[in-house]
Amino acid sequence: MKQTTLKLSSESIGSLNPIWHYGANTCHAPLWFRDDLLRHLEICRDQLGFTRVRAHGTVGDGMETVRPNGEFSFERVVSSLRRLLDAGYTPFLEISHMPGALAANDNTICRYRFRSSPPRDWGQWGALIEAMIQALIKAFGHQELRRWDFEVWNEPDISFWTGTQEEYFRLYDIAAAAIKKADGQFRVGGPATARCKWIKEFFQHLDKPSADYPLDERTASRCDFISTHAYPSDLEFLDSDQGEVTLQASGVMRQLFADARNIINQYRNPSFPMICGEWNSSAGPLVENHDHCNNAAFVCKTMAELSDPFGENGAAGICQGSLFWNLSDIYEECGFHYEPFHGGYGLLTVNDVPKSSFRAFELLRRHRGQRIATSLSPVSQTGLGSMATTENHQTLITLWHLAEPTDDNQPVSVSIPAPENAKASRRSILPGHGSAYEKWLEMGSPQYPNRAILETLHEASVCEESSLTADAEGCCFRLTVEPGTVHQVEIVTP
Repeated sequence: MKQTTLKLSSESIGSLNPIWHYGANTCHAPLWFRDDLLRHLEICRDQLGFTRVRAHGTVGDGMETVRPNGEFSFERVVSSLRRLLDAGYTPFLEISHMPGALAANDNTICRYRFRSSPPRDWGQWGALIEAMIQALIKAFGHQELRRWDFEVWNEPDISFWTGTQEEYFRLYDIAAAAIKKADGQFRVGGPATARCKWIKEFFQHLDKPSADYPLDERTASRCDFISTHAYPSDLEFLDSDQGEVTLQASGVMRQLFADARNIINQYRNPSFPMICGEWNSSAGPLVENHDHCNNAAFVCKTMAELSDPFGENGAAGICQGSLFWNLSDIYEECGFHYEPFHGGYGLLTVNDVPKSSFRAFELLRRHRGQRIATSLSPVSQTGLGSMATTENHQTLITLWHLAEPTDDNQPVSVSIPAPENAKASRRSILPGHGSAYEKWLEMGSPQYPNRAILETLHEASVCEESSLTADAEGCCFRLTVEPGTVHQVEIVTP
């Protein structure tokens, strides 16, 4: 078995950038009226510390924003957002899709018909957003809306937008102007692209005068954050429930966002916010990797790398927020599915069973205090990694071993230095212990679980916990890290 030693650098201590608290996505906005999805939101609020939520279609036909007589109506928008606020969430309000009454064409994508068209009348698009903002101010007030993030559209670089890049920039400017005209302190951003595209072009556009954004930028910034998306798979999006997904090595995630970060720094500064607005281990829907134990390792690796304060972007890390795709398997883009594990993007199954990805966020939430630089020597596996924090007399270390698609993944024995008289314990995400998917397979993949089956799956979703004992010399704690698993070691010194 390969062996490696974890080193903690007491000289390299940085601020903790807990982007994993930020939040998640929930398919499209009409689902916010479902009580079962609201329950999932509350579970993630309480157990994962999530604070923000995003969804497609907040002004689309499903929200009935344009009446048959052409009048605007925001009753459903306000009602749905009130449910989120009452549940303790701050909206990350993606402004999409185009209401049919305003659309220039009939093009749609997804089962629920996300309308990807530019507006037929650009003035009507501006009037819609201006009227919506006024309705939100009336319902919730300026102070509340200043806490929100307003994002214009979703992935205009692929099939969620049938207009040109120039037309998206116009769509953005008109929406941003309507929002900022109401209150210069409201935060607005974009371009919400797939694969971290269009960042440079977006800044070049922002740095030129625009007739569609006539406001004085000294009092009303035209853009307050960058949002963009990435998935390590060969697919941008599948408008169906079929298709093979080829996974790429996970390093593409850090590379894509680091490249975007470098562009942001060229045009703004290292503290200008970038939100990782969508991400998961693949973009293809209904594929096994979303349910597998290995997804926990992917979550930990991605979050640790994008929040790393010891990299080239310093204390701010690469990203300043994360919105995982998706919070729940109560999800409609490719039709509803009710099988306990069907490859859905969610952290929770439709039956409320936490997946391994849920447990990963749960372990990440336990990190507090300051972050300590870590290293593994020798580096024996590409997917093996770690992060650590310290607070008072506690050191918390999260170790992951991501089974990369192209690696010869083998177990690794990891040695962790043991301070004198220290006590240590571990929590682990393993197949059947923190990851219920493998238990479900073992049970014959029952499609229609009864109460007994669900109880077994819930038990299997709980992390394994145990104490750790130092070796005979008392100098280190040792544990074997199998591919596709996560271990969190807590060391407490007197």
